[in-house]
Amino acid sequence: MGSDGYQVKAGMTGQAQQLDDAGTDMDGVSSAVKSRTTYSYDEVGGDDAASALNAFVKAWEAESKTLASALHELGGKVQLAKKTYHGTDGLVKTHADSVHVGGTSGLTDTSTQGGRSSALSSY
Repeated sequence: MGSDGYQVKAGMTGQAQQLDDAGTDMDGVSSAVKSRTTYSYDEVGGDDAASALNAFVKAWEAESKTLASALHELGGKVQLAKKTYHGTDGLVKTHADSVHVGGTSGLTDTSTQGGRSSALSSY
């Protein structure tokens, strides 16, 4: 953790976990709403109010289930994308290393080009 109290979560794994955690939070919201799905006339002050509130609570329960499902699904997709990109990056490096240029094998130094760092310098 940094001296300012913030922690940086780099990479896609942290993002995938945050999405999945948010889905778990929404599961909790859905459970909390579901535990109280029916309000009576006496509790809300009228049949119309009770009917409207009950419809709202049922809609919110359905929405929270949809959100939770979407967050869990998105977290899984981000994790899958991370694994796919990691594998693809390895293949790109392997293929790039096998390129022969001007009678030499492997890559030449690409760390700086015209005074700036190359995006390929980490390969």
